[in-house]
Amino acid sequence: MSVIAISRGSLSTAVKLAEGLSVKLGGRIVTREQVVKAAERYGLQETGLSEKDIMAQHPPGFWERYSDARKHYLTCFKAALLDFVLQESVIYHGNLAHLLLNEVPFVLRVRVNAPLENRVKVLMDTEGISKEAAIQKIREIDQQRKRWTQFLYDADYRDPILFDLVLNMEKMTIQDGIELVASEAKKDQFQPNEESLKTVRNYHLATVTQTYLMHSPNTYGLELKVKADAATGEVVVYKSPALEEIATLDSDVQAALENVEVIKTVKIEMSAY
Repeated sequence: MSVIAISRGSLSTAVKLAEGLSVKLGGRIVTREQVVKAAERYGLQETGLSEKDIMAQHPPGFWERYSDARKHYLTCFKAALLDFVLQESVIYHGNLAHLLLNEVPFVLRVRVNAPLENRVKVLMDTEGISKEAAIQKIREIDQQRKRWTQFLYDADYRDPILFDLVLNMEKMTIQDGIELVASEAKKDQFQPNEESLKTVRNYHLATVTQTYLMHSPNTYGLELKVKADAATGEVVVYKSPALEEIATLDSDVQAALENVEVIKTVKIEMSAY
């Protein structure tokens, strides 16, 4: 079980790279769109967020207005992504989702860039549009991608510090890219072991717990932190002293989690954060 996360500066190039890696190394190709669909089971559609809708509107106080919804969206997405990670080896391509996997030690983070002229040619061939129209569409796609990832992750998807490998495909072939990524992915630091898998299982259960807390109207938007032990099914929900004034909080938390089968025990403790 391993994870390669490809951030796609060019959709067609990222797809070809993922397909080649799947053939060479094995592993399931997972797209951002598949994770979004899978995240519906955790209530992602309840957030009211979509890339299309958000990027079309920037009212005053935009970021603050959607702060809780953003957290809800990311938590649902993360839970679904971790579902895939725990099932089998994964080759994911999307935009910066590896930032949600910061507790997964064995993720190989790859950025793939393709020259503008290559992207233009692909778009002209696939959509039958002019060079000028293709350039304009690519600029719009890149701008939307930049704004969307800044909204979700507060990060620039082009920042090389966010990746282990950045591939410039101007002179490199797809096969070159496949060989480079595969060689890196085979290194020990990107191989899971029992200890790292235990960490991921705990992280997954804590994330799933957060989705249920956000699903409940009585605990939605509250600053609650969660630690979990997947082996025992125990979760510990930490509340800040600022929430002590909510007299029903403990019972609200218990009610939000009482029907979650994977959770066997819920403890609620005070935190100093």
